[in-house]
Amino acid sequence: MTGRFLGASLMSLTFGMIAQPAMAQVAPTAPGGPAANAAAEPEGGIQDIVVTAQFRSQSMQSAPLAITAVSAALLDARSQTNVTDVANRAPSVQLSTGGQGGGAQTAAVAIRGIGTTDYQFPVEPGVGIYIDDVYYGVSIGSSFDLVDLDRVEILRGPQGTLSGKNSIGGSIKLFSRLPGPDADAYVEATYGAFDRISIKAATNITLVEDKLFARITGMARHVDGYMKLLDYGCVTGRDAPGGDFANAGNDCKIGTEGGQEIYALRGALRWVASETIENNLIVDYSRDRSEASPSKILLQPNYASGNNYITGRKSYTSYATYTGLPGTPDQYTLPAVSYMTNWGIANTLDIQLNDALSIKSITAYRRSSGENSWDADGSPESIFTNHNVFTHKQFTQELRLSAELGDFADVTAGGYYYDASSRLGDRINVEIVGLDFAFDDPFKQTSKSAFVHAVLHPTERLNITGGLRYTKEDKDFTFVRKSAIPGRPTHPAVAPLDGLSRSFSGSRWDYRIAVDYEIADDIRPYAQVSTGFKGGGINPRPFFATQAVPFEQEKVTSYELGLKTLTFDRRLRLNAAYYHTSYKDYQAQLLFCPDLSPPGLGNNCAATQNVSDAKIDGFEVEAELQPVPGLSIDGSVSYVDFRFTNINLASGLTADTKPQFSPKWKYAIGAQYDFDLGDTGTLTPRLDWAYRSSIESNAINNVAGFMQGHVDGLGLLNGRLTYRTPSRNWELALAVTNITDKFYYINKYDREAGFNSVNGQPGRPREWMVSLKRKFE
Repeated sequence: MTGRFLGASLMSLTFGMIAQPAMAQVAPTAPGGPAANAAAEPEGGIQDIVVTAQFRSQSMQSAPLAITAVSAALLDARSQTNVTDVANRAPSVQLSTGGQGGGAQTAAVAIRGIGTTDYQFPVEPGVGIYIDDVYYGVSIGSSFDLVDLDRVEILRGPQGTLSGKNSIGGSIKLFSRLPGPDADAYVEATYGAFDRISIKAATNITLVEDKLFARITGMARHVDGYMKLLDYGCVTGRDAPGGDFANAGNDCKIGTEGGQEIYALRGALRWVASETIENNLIVDYSRDRSEASPSKILLQPNYASGNNYITGRKSYTSYATYTGLPGTPDQYTLPAVSYMTNWGIANTLDIQLNDALSIKSITAYRRSSGENSWDADGSPESIFTNHNVFTHKQFTQELRLSAELGDFADVTAGGYYYDASSRLGDRINVEIVGLDFAFDDPFKQTSKSAFVHAVLHPTERLNITGGLRYTKEDKDFTFVRKSAIPGRPTHPAVAPLDGLSRSFSGSRWDYRIAVDYEIADDIRPYAQVSTGFKGGGINPRPFFATQAVPFEQEKVTSYELGLKTLTFDRRLRLNAAYYHTSYKDYQAQLLFCPDLSPPGLGNNCAATQNVSDAKIDGFEVEAELQPVPGLSIDGSVSYVDFRFTNINLASGLTADTKPQFSPKWKYAIGAQYDFDLGDTGTLTPRLDWAYRSSIESNAINNVAGFMQGHVDGLGLLNGRLTYRTPSRNWELALAVTNITDKFYYINKYDREAGFNSVNGQPGRPREWMVSLKRKFE
């Protein structure tokens, strides 16, 4: 893909979009619409961000729960382009992508120590990710790009009684910019390191004055891979199983990992039928043809060849060839890709029945499909190679009836339905144990829930919130196991799994009670207790039929005390929260399970099971300061103390085991200043620094043989310099990420005891980019 092709791919779309004039002058606002439409902003000081976390539009400062809201302007200022960038800047949130064979777009998310690390469909996400209030039900493909957003909301703590599907750890919600009467158009082109070339564009189109508006958004991006795949024979002069690559150049490079090639298009249609009826229809499509996630071997077994394939812990190189059964007649090579096609359609209908009653209907269908590969041993020889081909289809329907009972109460009641059908298959080769098979596993899931949510206002400053939800879920999983080589029998270890079906059914009541009181203007303490759960399922990774067993729901009860303040004439926003969480039936993927395995084969395991309870305590502080006009400083700090209790000792967990992907400490601070250049415009430098303490990638992380999934603490510094013309219609920006060029790992997977190997995923090195943006009012 060349820069010329990328630029041309959206050129006709771009010119068509910016040429459309905006005809209408005024249009009604969608009930419960985006923050940008919700309320008039006060002049000067820190601006309100209006959120919809409790079924209605309200200031983030008046919502009695821990929430981080990031506006579109701040996303741009921080150079945040995807969900990962935003999540890892928020307190108590950790998001890692591309690990353990799930593909570059797959996210392992944890909030306050609670989440999910497995991308397999029967294992539910612990943190819900939403696009325009539509829940995305799987981890594969959940690391979305941020294109033309109005805002991002991150809700911390269990969301068992609020919108969408049950989310035990919290929710990350993306809200698109909706059409309106103004043009609100732009075109932005970017060039940067690793031949980064991208173009984004969007515009509103008025179809019928005051009635019908459309918005079209397009994006294309290409970035070369930053991880070099090297030919071992070329580099060392030694033979490697499978032979050398004839196409290796003078630099011995045979390919790369980590490259991106992404296209996305979204269309929104907003129909203001009357003063009381509004309908918003959004259709989106993305095509991702990226390379495989970067991975390198950090610990290797003693190969019969005697070769050493470790290229150095701090180098962006690997000897991976994506080859299985090398040097044999059955040798094969996988495509080193992480492909995904994702599209969806969502319709939101708002009807104001009268001054007190309104109905909201959110109907959506999403479909994703793709393939990805993983060479876990990072060498020409083969320990573990994995190739996935997947599809996921889901239909969701949410209905809400909201009532305003005078000044005394706001009540919302409704129901939610989720129906999904998924399939994951292709080939797994675990050569160290002689296991090579093809799989093609279908999975079906339904979830139905009913809920009621009420906020009472006994006085003008006192609010009492209560919520209740009942959920019923059903899941069916079938194992399909065949020989990976036509004409040969299926491996006897997995042959008994072929055609085996397992089911899970469960139900759950969840509740929430909160009290908040504005003790003085814009100073609001609150207290709440809330519950949530993550659904049970079926172990999707059995090596033997005895491991094809179900696991139960995870359940939490969280107690939270918080304070929200906006003081010093709106120059300081300071929000804080303390929480205590009781965690039951923790789900973990075990790499050693003798109780589920044939005698002597307990190391051959990747079973998800309920292994422990836990207690979690922590706090979060977020602040924004504008001491003088033009200067803005924002920061946060969080602490998570996670302790396992009631441990099933057969699982390998101990009291010293750490939760996966959950740093104990996180800090972040950013600052920017607008230099007024008079008639020349403005110049805004910005710096952002974010730190997280060490994390563990493996569920079992403190016993011999499983201790190399440890990832050291990390602090990254990013910067941006932005020039705007006096009209602010032109914008030129230089951004640098990872300014200090720190080498670091996103994750490390310790398979020493099971597969005698450890591999890690290096993070991105220092990158620069220059962008030019033109806005059209």
